[in-house]
Amino acid sequence: MKSKKKQIAPWIFSGPALIVYILVVIIPIIYSLAFSFYDYSGVGKMTFNGINNYINMFRDGTFRIAIKNNLYLMAGSTTIQMLIGLGLAILLSNIRKFTNVLRVAYFVPCIISSAAICQIFSRMFSIVPEGVIPAMMRLAGLKQIAFLSEADWALVIVIMLDAFKFVGMHMLIFYSGLMDIDASVVEAAIVDGCGWWKLHTQIKIPMIMNIIIMELVLLINGTLKAFDISYILTKGGPGTTTELVATYMYKTSFGMAKFGVGSAMSVFLAVESLLAVGIVRYIGKKLQQKYV
Repeated sequence: MKSKKKQIAPWIFSGPALIVYILVVIIPIIYSLAFSFYDYSGVGKMTFNGINNYINMFRDGTFRIAIKNNLYLMAGSTTIQMLIGLGLAILLSNIRKFTNVLRVAYFVPCIISSAAICQIFSRMFSIVPEGVIPAMMRLAGLKQIAFLSEADWALVIVIMLDAFKFVGMHMLIFYSGLMDIDASVVEAAIVDGCGWWKLHTQIKIPMIMNIIIMELVLLINGTLKAFDISYILTKGGPGTTTELVATYMYKTSFGMAKFGVGSAMSVFLAVESLLAVGIVRYIGKKLQQKYV
């Protein structure tokens, strides 16, 4: 009886969460996969059309631009968050005063809604009425630029805001990893004459390689599915400059009432994310074998 209770107990505690996960995640994924093979406007009859939705999806020039923009966002935002997050974590791990204040200050953007951040920065970059950035450019004698309306700058601003919002969270994860390193290892390295640079690049960073790989997985997965910053700030514009797969999927499904094509895009996004994460994990295992 005791062995049976031990077997049943985990299911009793995890059962509600599992049921919610199936209802909210698994079933919608199955429905989305099924819809991707149908011509469906959201109302009325569904017409089976095989893989035509996928063919039409890849023939769509805007969708191809959205894929390219997603890759730019993934590369830019991931690089910024990894470098700044790790740099801030190293900085905080080497100071003794005001660390709590600094951690909170860096983490604040993570708890501010994307809508609020986009409103703040849209006003900062605005020319009419004049925002902070154009005003500083005018005072410096530079030509004012409508950053959010310029094709050369809009995606750069979206990448910067995406990184700005989440860099504090990744900084805390790196900081936790650095603080968990055994102090005796650090002390031994210092006694052996290891300088600051070598201490971090050859001792500390390799020792948190598993956390770095986990962070890469989270960042790549998150940036490939990015939606809110681009949609709220620029609605994918100007033109298709900041259009992402998630934003175009939303417009296709709910704006154009093409739920079949929109579902095909969601399937593509899921497969793309799985492939990217799989590649990162494979490379991560090789790095862990080398450094751990």
